[in-house]
Amino acid sequence: MRYTLLEIVQRIMESMEADEISDINETAESVSVANIVKECYFDIVGEMNMAEQEGLFKLDSSGDNTKPVLMYVPSTVSRIEYLKYNKDDSVATPNYQDLRYVSNKEFLYYQNNFDPADTAIDQMTIELNGVDFVFQYRNDSYPTYYTIFDEQSVVFDSFDSSVEVTLTQVRSLGYGSLVPSFSMTNTWIADLDARQFQLLLQDAKATAFVELKQIQNVTAEKKARKNRILTQKNKNDNDPTFSNQNHAQFGRRGGNYPLIQRAMRAGV
Repeated sequence: MRYTLLEIVQRIMESMEADEISDINETAESVSVANIVKECYFDIVGEMNMAEQEGLFKLDSSGDNTKPVLMYVPSTVSRIEYLKYNKDDSVATPNYQDLRYVSNKEFLYYQNNFDPADTAIDQMTIELNGVDFVFQYRNDSYPTYYTIFDEQSVVFDSFDSSVEVTLTQVRSLGYGSLVPSFSMTNTWIADLDARQFQLLLQDAKATAFVELKQIQNVTAEKKARKNRILTQKNKNDNDPTFSNQNHAQFGRRGGNYPLIQRAMRAGV
């Protein structure tokens, strides 16, 4: 079961024998409980590294024609798993291809191999850590590799000036860990698996008792420990790579599947 923030706060307030509320901002105590829920939510997300906090994103374009191979990591992204770029001339028919990440050292090594006399080689200046640096790049082909400076600036090796004036957000595609969000509103629902709501509820309840009432809620603490163990155990249930699957299983095998499987192995 999933709970709204208001429902979590109400259940905690009820356990504390506090005043009934219909809004998280109704009393000073309800605001304190809501803040405790927020802290516990971010603690759980940071501790569990759950799949719910991963997803697709697009890079931010520099929007500067003098810096065509510079893009930025969005503030909503905390870790990049991979990047791709649409290398089809039409945006309507994307052909996303993998881009290779290289270290800053490797990137600069490749840069030094560019021939400045080549008409397909240009250069740009970007500021990093308060200092200007000059980077070379190709202007006649889609990017193939990239590096990241200061955890924000993504610099690529090339772009195709016959197709676009800079690398663009619409052509980029990334996958990685996303920064979790929290909304201090009654209807906000945490981005958690349904089973993990009990961990959030019991963790916040145990913390609220200690911080607001200066007493322990042993029952809530036991439930929080139990649900933390279950969450760690089951957090990857829907990930094929953690269940020895090569593809998603949809359970459409039928009652005779073991017999069919054995017959296939026997060559029948």
